[in-house]
Amino acid sequence: MSDIQALFQKDPLELTREDLKEMAMYYREKRNQFNLGDKQAGATKRLKKDNGPKPSINIDELLGDL
Repeated sequence: MSDIQALFQKDPLELTREDLKEMAMYYREKRNQFNLGDKQAGATKRLKKDNGPKPSINIDELLGDL
């Protein structure tokens, strides 16, 4: 786990000024890399949500209850 990941896992109310400075420096460096042409710099990876199969709903049963 990198330092930046550890900072993001901490409670935001417990972050110190030093932690915030470290986060800002990290993203400034990534922005500079992006501006120089590295299009993957600073890209955040989206978490894949797997909610499982969707339940089937019979609308006639729901409307019949009304």
